[in-house]
Amino acid sequence: MPLALIRPRQLYAWKGPSLLLVNTRGDCGEDEPLSGYYFREARFLRTLRLEVNGRSPWPCEASPLEPHVLAFTYIYPELTEFGGGGSGQSGDEVSTDAHGIPHRALSLRAAYMVGVAGFTVALTISNHSTRRIETQITWNLDADFADIQEAHESKREQEGEVRREIRGQQLHFTYQHPQLPYRSVVTPNGPMPWTPTESTMRTTIRLEPQETIDLTLQVNPHAHDQAMLNDVDSREQHLRAWQDRLTRVTVPPNRHAERILNANIRDFASFPLLEGARDEWLALQAGMPLYPALFGRDTLTAGWQAAYLDRGESLDASLTRLGRMQSDRVHDWRDEEPGRIPYQVRRGPLARLDVNPYAAYYADFASPLMFVISLAHLYSWTGDKTSLQRHWDVARRILDWARTDGDKDQDGYLEYQTRSTKGTKNQGWKDSGDAILYDDGTPVPSPIATCELQGYWFAAQQLMSVMSVAMGEYGDARALWRSASDLKDRFNRDWWDDEQGSIVLALDPDKRQVRAVTSNVGHCIACGIINDNHLPQVVGRMFAPDMFSGWGIRTLSSNHRAYNPLSYHLGTVWAVEQATIAFGLRRFGFNTRALEIAQAIFDLADLYPEYRIPECIGGYPRATTGVPGAYPRANTPQLWNAGAFPLLIHTILGFQPVAPLETLVVDPVLPTWLSELFVHDLRLAGAKATLRFWRDGSGSSHVELLHKRGTFRVIKQPPLESLTAGVSGRLSALLDGVRH
Repeated sequence: MPLALIRPRQLYAWKGPSLLLVNTRGDCGEDEPLSGYYFREARFLRTLRLEVNGRSPWPCEASPLEPHVLAFTYIYPELTEFGGGGSGQSGDEVSTDAHGIPHRALSLRAAYMVGVAGFTVALTISNHSTRRIETQITWNLDADFADIQEAHESKREQEGEVRREIRGQQLHFTYQHPQLPYRSVVTPNGPMPWTPTESTMRTTIRLEPQETIDLTLQVNPHAHDQAMLNDVDSREQHLRAWQDRLTRVTVPPNRHAERILNANIRDFASFPLLEGARDEWLALQAGMPLYPALFGRDTLTAGWQAAYLDRGESLDASLTRLGRMQSDRVHDWRDEEPGRIPYQVRRGPLARLDVNPYAAYYADFASPLMFVISLAHLYSWTGDKTSLQRHWDVARRILDWARTDGDKDQDGYLEYQTRSTKGTKNQGWKDSGDAILYDDGTPVPSPIATCELQGYWFAAQQLMSVMSVAMGEYGDARALWRSASDLKDRFNRDWWDDEQGSIVLALDPDKRQVRAVTSNVGHCIACGIINDNHLPQVVGRMFAPDMFSGWGIRTLSSNHRAYNPLSYHLGTVWAVEQATIAFGLRRFGFNTRALEIAQAIFDLADLYPEYRIPECIGGYPRATTGVPGAYPRANTPQLWNAGAFPLLIHTILGFQPVAPLETLVVDPVLPTWLSELFVHDLRLAGAKATLRFWRDGSGSSHVELLHKRGTFRVIKQPPLESLTAGVSGRLSALLDGVRH
């Protein structure tokens, strides 16, 4: 497979609210405008450059070892004249630099280790010459306290003086902005004394032949919330304990697929923000390097996608955090309305100063409805009525908002329209300003009702109905179910396009159909709002050549006048959408198509370092291009792309958790490339089990319960709504049973 590089000049590491971004030499500097160390999206260190005797050592290797660790290897001094036709010397003479140090005498290995509140550079220097060496080691340092959004755009919207102070062997950078009490503290360590200046940290080392010395540089942020900074160890321990509890998946016949899956699970497990109250610590940030913050729909989507990995622990934390931020007021600047939950919560200087509304911005219809859907997923894995009760009032207020402010003209559909002067125009799944267009390419004016939002509303009401039964609120359960059914009837009447054999993208302010064929319809499949008689046509339309690129379903048909394979929502392919679409296809029995998407996404991951599919890829056809291209400045890794892989396994295995009954229903349809799979320590309700799934010579898939602790029932049965299972298929599944 070819290798496609995204952000090839940048390396980064992160943990919690800390992010370190460097160039491939390991430096932060002017050649990379985004580089630096960020804490809560403020840049606490702008310049970080290592020098030996006033010169940069020669970089030999750069490696991201873990999400929070970068490693670099250097040599000093490097040769400047070569012999023998290669990159070494041809003779046995010992050449030296201007300081008398033999070329390539010093090897330097630097590990950049990012913690919850700060980072450490551990520098190991070895003398591999036969001479005693004395040399000067210098770190060049500076800070500017820019917001990550300012750094990205190379445009400052807030500014203050930076005071530089030497305190003993420490160097302090203090921001003089009256509303931003930021301070960076740089602390060196090692056997030799350090001499700080206002922009450097310097020491002289002496090494005998084959001697090694260890030096460290520690950078710590000090900000407005000292409580968190004083509680770092418990957050680190909480993160490690959660990571250790995660379900493991092994694939003995295909270790390569196993590596792809587990690399993405590792990334998923690296994203907890570790902020707020303890029960919020596992809420997930959206992606690196541009979105190290809480985004409502991102954290909820990834949480339900991967709920079987942690029995919904991170999902519960996200619901808790977002629920506590539920709005109880109308506030146009932040597009708040009573009942809405945040779309994004930024913590950088611009948000703190209210330069933009993103300290808590509510302009999204997907996040509130995804809250209710995610709560149902949480309950299906835990069966915990206490957690259901804890989030219940938030969910009820969300549905109250949807019925009132979400449907301002009371036509039975959800329509969005921003009121903020710095607001987001489009507030559905696709939030870029040009995402919703007429056939001629002109933008659809607001208010806009997109198809997937109606699907989310339908699913939220249905699932709330089921949860209402669990809560003993039977009248509400009946009313919600009827409301969802009525919505489905109206939707299939008003949104169906018989000519195209598909659901239209949206209704405009005059309730006219916006007929673009898009990936949004895949969300409608997953939500169950499309009538059974329409589904075969809709699925066929999605997999037509103008929609299915070979890597996935395009965001917009390549036949559309506005199609652009590298535009955010006008032709790219989103891995997270593909997983949702595959989930919906399996729900209704389109198993072959679901497996086609799953294989495409695993193949796609194989193109990228660390198997990290970028934020969104180009819509170029797979058959004619070796790689798909990628959206410019794409994030990688992206939280919900990492979460797509657990969901694809969930989909292939046909997981249908019913934790209140201590039962897991499964319906595996293993492809040839995934012929045997083990799920270790899967938690359901209060029990834990290890399951084996395998495909036999005839192509049939089976399940075996290897061992369990607690009550953990497994039933083999196709999804209830499958259009292809039939009575004989269901009986066959029951007779096949589960081996114990």
